[in-house]
Amino acid sequence: KAVAADAKLDSEVLGIQPKVEKQVQPKADFTMAFPQLPSREKLDSLKSLQGMVDLSKVVVVAGFGEVGPYGGSRTRWEMESKGEFSLEGNIELAWVMGLIKYHNGQGKDGKPYTGWVDAKSGEPVVDSEVKKKYEEQIVKHSGIRLLEPGLFEGYDPHRKTFLREVVVTRDMTPIEIGSKEEADQFKLQHGDKADVYERGGQWYVALKAGATLRVPKALDFNRFVAGQIPTGWDAARYGVPKEIIDQVDPTTLYTLVSTVEALVSAGITDPYEFYEYVHVSEVGNTTGGGMGGMRSIHRSFFERKLENPVQGDILQEQLINVMPAWINMLLLSSSGPIKTPVGACATAAESVEMGVETIQGGKAKVVFVGGYDDFGEEGSYEFANMGATSNSAEEIAKGRDPKEMSRPTSKTRSGFMESQGAGVQMLMSADMAVKMGVPVYGVVAMTHTATDEQGRSVPAPGQGILTAAKEKKGGLTSPLLDLEFRRQQMDAERERIQAWKAAATKRLEDSVAKAGGEPGAKLNQAALDQQKAFIEQNAARMEKAALALYGQEFYKEDPSISPLRGALAVFGLTPDDIAVTSFHGTSTAANDKNESAVVNQQMEHLGRSEGNPLLVIAQKWLTGHPKGAAAAWMFNGLVQTLQSGLVPGNRAQDNVDPTMRENKHLLYPNRTIPIEGMKAGLLQSFGFGQAGAQILLIHPDYLLATMHPEAVEAYAAKRAVREDSAMRRWQDGLTAKRPLLIPKTEAPYTADERSRVYLDPTARARFFPQTGSWRFSEPPKPDDKGDKK
Repeated sequence: KAVAADAKLDSEVLGIQPKVEKQVQPKADFTMAFPQLPSREKLDSLKSLQGMVDLSKVVVVAGFGEVGPYGGSRTRWEMESKGEFSLEGNIELAWVMGLIKYHNGQGKDGKPYTGWVDAKSGEPVVDSEVKKKYEEQIVKHSGIRLLEPGLFEGYDPHRKTFLREVVVTRDMTPIEIGSKEEADQFKLQHGDKADVYERGGQWYVALKAGATLRVPKALDFNRFVAGQIPTGWDAARYGVPKEIIDQVDPTTLYTLVSTVEALVSAGITDPYEFYEYVHVSEVGNTTGGGMGGMRSIHRSFFERKLENPVQGDILQEQLINVMPAWINMLLLSSSGPIKTPVGACATAAESVEMGVETIQGGKAKVVFVGGYDDFGEEGSYEFANMGATSNSAEEIAKGRDPKEMSRPTSKTRSGFMESQGAGVQMLMSADMAVKMGVPVYGVVAMTHTATDEQGRSVPAPGQGILTAAKEKKGGLTSPLLDLEFRRQQMDAERERIQAWKAAATKRLEDSVAKAGGEPGAKLNQAALDQQKAFIEQNAARMEKAALALYGQEFYKEDPSISPLRGALAVFGLTPDDIAVTSFHGTSTAANDKNESAVVNQQMEHLGRSEGNPLLVIAQKWLTGHPKGAAAAWMFNGLVQTLQSGLVPGNRAQDNVDPTMRENKHLLYPNRTIPIEGMKAGLLQSFGFGQAGAQILLIHPDYLLATMHPEAVEAYAAKRAVREDSAMRRWQDGLTAKRPLLIPKTEAPYTADERSRVYLDPTARARFFPQTGSWRFSEPPKPDDKGDKK
């Protein structure tokens, strides 16, 4: 009040106008934020974990990305967790959809301008105006919505084409044919029901009574809602060259962009950097799909038959393993393990298990995992014939908006909602992640896949993944579940190993001293160093074996400890510490009931405390069901849940199915619930063909707690540098300063070096500033004429 009075006095009495503060418009802050590191107090509270795992056998999530109905993983998470887009989210999606672009130069008024402009008009658009100007269009053309024919090469479900066979009842007027060869083809098909002849250099065919024709007709198909990538999404915006876009299937483009997002989220700006740390054979790929290139399959089987233009090499783009091939050809140039899972809707979960086993088996240090699939009219029609998908016409007749048509666990659920896209995670061994200084978004503590029982129904849901909780009840609780007991045993093993090392070293030194006086018997220094190195290596192997025995594999082949309980106990956790479970939750009557029963039985069998509800995430209410990419998007969402402490609710859930009440350990929220101290989360995935999977993710704080404080500090320093690099890379991509995806044009080695690099396990690349990339040898220098030597 005093300030207001002074201002009034200035203006009325002294004739001085008060200073009006200029309102500052909010500016977007585009960051690629890494997970928050734990405080020293948090690490101290988990000190009992220190030194209790072999980091080379722990698999972590170092990066993740996706392409889906809400763009990338960040924008999907905003809508999933908060129900709206932030300033940055609106700008990112407006950029993704081609509504705005970044301009740095002369503006329309002739003055220098740096900032966003409208993609059509070129008019400047300040950050704070993007929401007001474009949000309605963004929301309308993203997520689950009415099918947009422009996204599917003209497919309109309201005019779905079929071909009806008709018989000609009278001779038809001759029609012109291009050549004798084509005329002969008509004759071959119709035989005596066709006359072909040439007149004046032009060939004709006349169909006679009895000939059969296929006449197009249109059906108003009742599946016309789906989860679709945002309208205007273009891989070229991320840096994919036009010649690649024209050649490959769209599914490949979704996978490429998802991989690039995973790399950038890990702070990897050039994937050849991997080869500074590992051999080219230690970067693998296990991404897979349910169908492969569906658009290419359609072109091959349908457009080809209509004699429409189709590329000559379309067959390769139909293959399910071609998507990871393009990742390698354009980005990685690795020679590591390749495993392509095909598990229908559980594909991405199977991929994670393959990736984990590949790393833990010592075949790779880095593995890209995930899944991809597209939406297509053929699949849409056949899913409808199975009664698996939501009937759009019936849903609209009941007054529902398209975004309300996928309702997992709801009493009114009526089938899954198809969707399209890809999701990719970059898994690493923990020691590799620490060495590189990349972020750790989560620990993949357990993967479990299972088939089901005898039957005759391929899509019927089963309960095979109950086996993740299998353990014999009764008797004494195994002492191995006690972290303190295992630590005592591990300390004793370390003392024994140190005693062996000291004794072996002493024997070596004694033998050298003893032989010292004999001519020619004295060991040279190189041989001595090799024997000492062997002792060190053998001691390290013995410690790894001890860590396997008491750190990570103590529960394996023990019938009293289930895989799920054992994986939790490695990090000192119990089934009560699982806060959330991400449901496959397709919105079909059978799946949601079966999945609830499975998880509830697991928790009951493992002795989860009553009154400690396991919160259910049902992501498909928002995204729909993309089949092969399903578990990949769920995986990304579960990582984000662990990091943020936010459990996103199922906002399309109008009324929880009363049959779910029998699952006393489960809670089905319809709004976002914050949880403090998130420790672990479960994920389930189910696919046609008896493919079931479950994944346990643990918060990264529990991994860092296994390291010595000095090692954590050194890791944090390296990670900070990489975080800055990731943020710059992301901002450069948005502002068109440098594309997010820069395709490789050559391997990191020459053709002459290839065999040497492949056959030498110690071969490593190094960074060369003159090329701005990593190579296994110095690149050729231009000669005086500017040619490469």
